Amino acid sequence: MKTLRIAVVGAGRIGWQFHIPQAVQHAGFDLVAVVDPRQERLDEVQAEFGVAGYRDYAELLDSEALDLVVIASPTHFHVDQTVAAFERGCDVFCDKPMAPTLEGADRMVAAMKAHGRRLMIYQPHRAMADVVALRHVLQQDLIGPLFMIKRAWPMYRRRNDWQGLNKYGGGMLNNFGAHLIDLLLHLSGSRAERVSCALRLVAGLGDADDVVKAVIETESGMILDLDINMASPQPMPLWHVLGKYGGILFDEEQQAWRVRYVRPDELGPIELHEELAAPERRYGSGEVIPWREAVVSVSDFEAIDYYQKCYAYYALGEAPFVPVEETREVMRVLDACRRSAGDGLAFRY
Repeated sequence: MKTLRIAVVGAGRIGWQFHIPQAVQHAGFDLVAVVDPRQERLDEVQAEFGVAGYRDYAELLDSEALDLVVIASPTHFHVDQTVAAFERGCDVFCDKPMAPTLEGADRMVAAMKAHGRRLMIYQPHRAMADVVALRHVLQQDLIGPLFMIKRAWPMYRRRNDWQGLNKYGGGMLNNFGAHLIDLLLHLSGSRAERVSCALRLVAGLGDADDVVKAVIETESGMILDLDINMASPQPMPLWHVLGKYGGILFDEEQQAWRVRYVRPDELGPIELHEELAAPERRYGSGEVIPWREAVVSVSDFEAIDYYQKCYAYYALGEAPFVPVEETREVMRVLDACRRSAGDGLAFRY
């Protein structure tokens, strides 16, 4: 089995809780070093995993012969750290969002091509069991052609960390929006054609957005409705997927998809009346739709092993789980959202 020598840049929440342990658990990766400016975090990593610690990224690249660099640092570091890794002959697996701006993302792609390296962005929601289950439901074609997907992310949280600051690439559009826009575009199977977005700062302590409302119309005509709200004390439906013959809701309490649909051949014939005098002074046909119901439990599906997908791409040369072209489209939509909202500045309450 081919083994890749890797280093993780950043021992914060995402690096410590996901990338480092996942890399250690996979036999195809040899975690040789971790980079973080805080010595106490490096001490934790060395004590827990027995790997080298570096406080300086350039020193890491000078000292270690690496196949892959996993970038789990804050967003505003991604571009320069990715380009530096490519220049040293390393592939890159980078956390989302890809970059603070579309221009930065294009720099990363250009460097990847110039140096003949591989790049993939961490978009874990594609791999989660609930999405695997949803894709299974959609493949049954119960609700007909999709015309709208609504996704909400509600909670009340007064962010007081770097994610609340624009100078670090923070804000919920970048943070959660990068996840959900990727997922919505992936499910739609289409590029964005028109984007409208409003950004607000309501509960957070910084200067970056914590409320996002975006509507994306795709080239195929689908409507993608995104509602991220860090100032919502009440729950909202997390998912509502709408097709010509039915809809799908996510039951958060039961962790299941609830499908309501009708078979087209079970719809009775009705006539269109074009005259202004409605028959019997009644509006609507009066038909009773013979709805069918189905429940699909998420527990019947397994999440996709993201690091196995990484290994297949970086070590075996298989197609990337998340093609960089699709991530570039996410960055284009994020950029369009910021421009629609007025240069990405949130209205503050």
